[in-house]
Amino acid sequence: MSNHILFIGDSITEGKLGINFVDMIKRRIPDIICHNKGHGGETLLEINTRLIKILKEDNHKYSTIVIEAGHNDILLPYLKLRWPFLRNKWVTLVPQIGIVLDQMLRSIISLTDAKIILTTLSCLGEIFNSQLNQKRRLVNDQIKLIGYRYDAYIADVASIFDEIILNSNSSSYLLDNLINLIFDYLRSKKSVWADKISSKRNLRLTIDGGHLNSKGAKIYCREISKILDFLL
Repeated sequence: MSNHILFIGDSITEGKLGINFVDMIKRRIPDIICHNKGHGGETLLEINTRLIKILKEDNHKYSTIVIEAGHNDILLPYLKLRWPFLRNKWVTLVPQIGIVLDQMLRSIISLTDAKIILTTLSCLGEIFNSQLNQKRRLVNDQIKLIGYRYDAYIADVASIFDEIILNSNSSSYLLDNLINLIFDYLRSKKSVWADKISSKRNLRLTIDGGHLNSKGAKIYCREISKILDFLL
């Protein structure tokens, strides 16, 4: 079996802002070849469109596809209220996520026999009962339901994130400052820097309520690696 693993998703997968969990997986399982196709800001529909194009055009024979998608479908409408200059995106409403994901998995299966790993969504701010995290849990229910329908593997990072933030006193910080968002690209390149940002903002798993610090990235790495260890 090919040891080429395709990772596709938004900025969490891309890993340029915060800590890159794909790089952690590379170090943990050196025999695999990781193709990181994360792209910051993308929604489920955009990730779907790009993935189908990759599978139709890419010469690599992927044995596994890891999909992390849906954060921005919840987050962008919230940010648009604060930052009206943000351009409009193809956002899928929460009740429709399962429909789009169902269509996505059917298309993938028609193009490849690669195993599919779906990640649940980690967090949107570290306040457990916020409206955003309530919506996120509804999306995660759909991810699990559709994933099991198509025999996909579920890397349930969300359950671990939820357990931690439920029992923490994290701040409500969530991308609170656009200037900080820009500078965070530079000052989160190393784990020690990212974790200092988290500590300063009283966050446990992220640097800004969404993008991962070292602890958050380790959760993604561990949950995905457990499945890859089983498949390889």
